[in-house]
Amino acid sequence: MVRRRSGGQRPQIPWLVPEHHLLINGRHNDQNTYNFFSLSEGRVYDIPSRAPGILIVGSSHGWLITTNEVSVQLLNPITGVQIDLPSIPTNRNLEAIRAVLSCDPSRCGDYSVGFVFYCRSMEKELLFLASAGDDKWKMIPGNQYHYDDIAFHNGKLYAVSRFEEDDEVIVVAFDLITLDSTPTRTPVVALPFSIWDFTFDMHFVCTYFGDLLIARATITNELVDYNKKLEVWKVDTEKGAMVALNNLGKYALFLGTGSSFCLDTCSLPDLKSNSIYLSNELGNNLVYSLEDESFTSLSLPSLSSPKLERSPLVWFTPSIAC
Repeated sequence: MVRRRSGGQRPQIPWLVPEHHLLINGRHNDQNTYNFFSLSEGRVYDIPSRAPGILIVGSSHGWLITTNEVSVQLLNPITGVQIDLPSIPTNRNLEAIRAVLSCDPSRCGDYSVGFVFYCRSMEKELLFLASAGDDKWKMIPGNQYHYDDIAFHNGKLYAVSRFEEDDEVIVVAFDLITLDSTPTRTPVVALPFSIWDFTFDMHFVCTYFGDLLIARATITNELVDYNKKLEVWKVDTEKGAMVALNNLGKYALFLGTGSSFCLDTCSLPDLKSNSIYLSNELGNNLVYSLEDESFTSLSLPSLSSPKLERSPLVWFTPSIAC
């Protein structure tokens, strides 16, 4: 989602936070704090948390979307404000995967949360929705078995998804105007197949200057060396067409587990314009330049234990709005 701020508040350079905050600086998190890394300052911030042992499944508009087995919360770690969401339905054996906010709850009371849950009994992912004041989640029916990413855009919830029948990747839209009924599902566009075999593909959806963008990061392991490729398309949601985007101008994209968004770099000189910052579940933390099509690695401290499974990192843009 594009970060839009009012009232003259300057946008902030994103931080990185481990998906699991059980670990801090490579050690067990006994102090119950979040471990944030600031790109611009190159330093780690330890911020106290009131919720022990949580999993971060999304980050939008300065808020973390967190779960703790059954409970679900929106949390602004800067202000300490917490909003409880409906509990995860226990009768479906669901596991939280990713989530996204439609707008900043501190600025708009009419917000919605889109959530992807993995259903162990069905061995597929399910899409759920909850709006401000709801006491339960509403499941959005569909025959997709996997959702790579989701994002709100112009009153609709868009998803990059794969289907049970084949491994085709498509973008679908769910019309959320009539929330008292089942959201209408509309296929928008199919993505071209990757040209590489034996690859690991990650798809991301976000907005850019009023447009919907789809990005694909392709990583293939040939013996020891990794080959990497990033593709970005601008989607015409009305015509169901997509055009390759080779220049972001003054903007930078941030793609990662739990959050994907776009920022204007004009007031953020520490960011590289016309670039894509990528943090994925494989532990790759990279910056891709669209100008010369080159990758460079982000230099990060040990935000999780190297002896244990590394926790994926989530992009987070701090906000002090109350």
